[in-house]
Amino acid sequence: MNNQAWADILIDELVRLGACGFVVSPGSRSTPLALAIARHPDARQALHFDERGAAFLALGWAKATGRPAVLVCTSGSAAANYWPAVVEASSGRTPLVILTADRPPELQGCGANQTIDQDRIYGGFARAAFTLPCASVNCPVDALRGTLDQVFQQAVHPPAGPVHVNCMFREPLEPGNEMPPYRFAEVGSQTTEPRTRWVLPNLEVSEPDQHWLLNRLHGVRRGLLLVGELRDAAERDAVRELAEALRWPAFPDIASGLHLGSAAPVVAHFDALLLSKKFLDRFDPDFILHVGGNFVSKRLLERVSARSCTVVQVCPHPMGLDPGRAVERRFEADIDVFCRWLAAVARHLTPQEWAIPFDALNAAAAAEIDAWCAARNASTEIGVARAVSRVVPAEATLFLANSMPVRDADMFAAYNGPGAWVEVNRGASGIDGNIATAAGLALGSEKPVVAVLGDLAALHDLNSLALLRKLKTPFVLVVVNNDGGGIFSFLPIAAHREFFESHFAAPHGLGFSQAAQMFGLPHHAPASARELTAACIEALKRPGATVIEVRTQRDRNVSEHHDLKERLAAACDRALGE
Repeated sequence: MNNQAWADILIDELVRLGACGFVVSPGSRSTPLALAIARHPDARQALHFDERGAAFLALGWAKATGRPAVLVCTSGSAAANYWPAVVEASSGRTPLVILTADRPPELQGCGANQTIDQDRIYGGFARAAFTLPCASVNCPVDALRGTLDQVFQQAVHPPAGPVHVNCMFREPLEPGNEMPPYRFAEVGSQTTEPRTRWVLPNLEVSEPDQHWLLNRLHGVRRGLLLVGELRDAAERDAVRELAEALRWPAFPDIASGLHLGSAAPVVAHFDALLLSKKFLDRFDPDFILHVGGNFVSKRLLERVSARSCTVVQVCPHPMGLDPGRAVERRFEADIDVFCRWLAAVARHLTPQEWAIPFDALNAAAAAEIDAWCAARNASTEIGVARAVSRVVPAEATLFLANSMPVRDADMFAAYNGPGAWVEVNRGASGIDGNIATAAGLALGSEKPVVAVLGDLAALHDLNSLALLRKLKTPFVLVVVNNDGGGIFSFLPIAAHREFFESHFAAPHGLGFSQAAQMFGLPHHAPASARELTAACIEALKRPGATVIEVRTQRDRNVSEHHDLKERLAAACDRALGE
């Protein structure tokens, strides 16, 4: 069997298994894989010259579809450039399949050009790692297909994550003058199934655990529902059903799918309430049920860790998710299955005896944020979070970069907007690859995307502006440019002015108009929240990408946050006093 037939089998099996797409970076050693992808009639594909950006593009693509995306690169340092996205995919439980081309065994360890040790290069961050032998007539086709089936299963089995297949190829890498016929593209025939179809388990709560939980719930008087990051609409709808049945106050993380939009019975501005001493004096839950992933709000996590009440957590995977060591019992279960089961019985529980008017406090916080934003003509980072959350349509995706954008949205985003789906890279919470991830979300969903990034995150992934040129759906990149790392200004190190600017804030003095021009993208620079809103609405009307750059001041941003937080605490105190 020659290289091309070998590669054809690999790619075809991944298509049969349901890979959402293939992201290829140019290279020589990966020629058979690239040709197999190019020839397959059912392989959705994208090309990107930068392997780091390509990996995050695949990450976003997988997030949007819930199915693995496949990465393909040549040998050597190309594979090492996947590392940041592999770390994020592993920590964030996003399925990826990585195909790295490699030199054959006889060229290993002898100084051959572009040859490094690629075997298990991603260490413990890969759910599984295989090195395939070179193409050989001695390897049964079913054995090769079966190996890919096992690899794919380990990418999607909880906890989902990246898997690595190292593919050795001997020269000649090209098929010669005549391309061999493609043998595995029999669309619609019986052969479109993979060799082995792995069936994932349905994670349900056992009957003894159901009895334990129900017995505990019958004695609850001040229950609290925490809703962390959710992965799809099925989880979101099931949690909303549970919240309505429990009638407990529900605190939603920005990535829960329940923070934006007014349909869910939630306390969207819970983080603002936690600023009030009067609120904290009355905030005394006796039972906390946490479903989904972790929270952006450090303030909430600290309060949960400080409580002496029972904390129960529900997650569909075995990975640790308890940094404060507050959880008493952890259920590994599918969130939608668990929530629909519990919702069916929760309506019979005793009504709550909370002495806190959560709805009124939530509305008071919202009114205070709106009043604060309306009183300012110039652009503010708080105003960006508020304005964007109100203009992203319900059918679109809002991607929030790490550092300040995700924190500002979590605390200040409007809960009565259209209710767009929110995506984040909170696995490892890095600022790398954010533009590429958002581009992958657009590819995978084929719907509009609005991405909000800080200037350093945008500079970190500037190469990925090339990906935006190819998008057909509306895409809005909002860059909040405060000339450096704004989040550091909130840390104690900011008081040490003698080295803070040079070693932490990292001012760069750059704008993004010429970068947008270089990649052929329209650029706008609104000077107020009103102008930002108008620019976003206009950009969402047309296909393709638009860059919107909002200039803010780092020092002023710190004082603005402190000022609004003081006002929020006072507003909560007044509402409780009334």
